[in-house]
Amino acid sequence: MRYLLASICLSFFLINGCKPTDPSNTTSTTGSTTGSTTGNNPVKPTPVNVEYNKDSAYFYVEKQVSFGPRVPGTVSHGKCAKYLANTLGRFTDTLILQEDDMRSINGQVIPIKNIIGSFNPEASKRVLLAAHYDTRPQADEDKVDPTTPSDGANDGASGVGILLEVARQLSTMNTSYGIDIIFFDAEDLGDRRGRPESWCLGSQYWGGNLHKPGYHANEGILLDMVGGKDAAFAFEVNSLAFNQPLVIEIWRLGQKLGYGKYFLNIDGNHVVDDHMFVQRLTGIPMIDIIEYSFDTQSFGEYWHTHDDNMEVISRETLNAVGHTLLHWTALRDSKG
Repeated sequence: MRYLLASICLSFFLINGCKPTDPSNTTSTTGSTTGSTTGNNPVKPTPVNVEYNKDSAYFYVEKQVSFGPRVPGTVSHGKCAKYLANTLGRFTDTLILQEDDMRSINGQVIPIKNIIGSFNPEASKRVLLAAHYDTRPQADEDKVDPTTPSDGANDGASGVGILLEVARQLSTMNTSYGIDIIFFDAEDLGDRRGRPESWCLGSQYWGGNLHKPGYHANEGILLDMVGGKDAAFAFEVNSLAFNQPLVIEIWRLGQKLGYGKYFLNIDGNHVVDDHMFVQRLTGIPMIDIIEYSFDTQSFGEYWHTHDDNMEVISRETLNAVGHTLLHWTALRDSKG
């Protein structure tokens, strides 16, 4: 995960209510749709029958971490990319592996491998769901060893793990809506000295080389750092600028599904992330669900350290985000 540009006060903006077996060979458990309670009045979500398996999502996070740090150009990165492409391809109607070299802002040539799976690729109405799967080349916030890469369990693997489980469930739902899932590469190679274009190379490449000529999605959701224990998700500033109604919709839905302790009605930060370049290059109004830390006014204490390993991953957090996202996708499909 990249850096923060600024923290902007948005106090005027409030919304109401605020190693296991391969899961591909198991039966999913039904995600809870119990409504939260405000006072004595229960808040009930729209009745959409969706399933989400938090153990499955956890497995997909753990599997990525098992390859080692996914630094672009390394053997472990290549093995993980192959696994992700094969797995996503089993669930989606089409799979595209977008490979090329991209020159970074400091002149380094970076091999890009974006992984793109689509449901109903010919549908005109589309939703884009995305996360990055690479890890930063160095854990530069670590006080003991800041020069070698961490596991990147939360920063990278968590969002991909959730989306793989979403894709697995969507493959059984016969959706009519067009849904594209992209695992962006080379997101976390950036320069901390204030050059936004040094980050998110995979999404920048995709934005200038769309996998399908004329591609456009009606809206999009990016997941980043979405599996940490006791995580909180605040209103990210760019997301509000790009698609405020979708931010409101997702947060309200998460709260209605009983995940109010995660989706908080609080001001967040201005984050350089893949959604920023997607919107800038394609015009797709995309939001970012990303962890916010009260203690650091930034991200979790394990961010860009060697503590970003499987010990920080919570099945409950994966479930809160994944179930909300899957439920939202089902609602989108029911609306046609």
